[in-house]
Amino acid sequence: MIVRKRIALAVATAALGSGLALAPAATAAPAPQDVSAAYSCGYYNGTALTKSGQTGSAAVKRIKEVQCLINRNTSYPTILGVDGKFGTKTYNAVKTVQKKARISVDGEVGKNTWAKLRAGVWW
Repeated sequence: MIVRKRIALAVATAALGSGLALAPAATAAPAPQDVSAAYSCGYYNGTALTKSGQTGSAAVKRIKEVQCLINRNTSYPTILGVDGKFGTKTYNAVKTVQKKARISVDGEVGKNTWAKLRAGVWW
């Protein structure tokens, strides 16, 4: 989180130094209780079990959502490709997020992991 704040500060400083105007940031709304209505990347908004080895267009959408949420809403240090493939990198990222969120670590994205990914896991 500190790194992201420093980056934001550097960008803002550069923008102000170049004469660009910045609008004030919107305040964050509290996370909704209904996980399906929480933060979403737009690929999928449910809570179906998502794991390595799944195929088909529905699975690809769920996996892309997992990858996007890890990139945008966690402190996971490696940016995942949002390719819809639940490979080793995605599996390891899910396990790391689960460990940091203090939930069951199994590398599968079930209801608890979906909730944590949408709420944010920062370390």
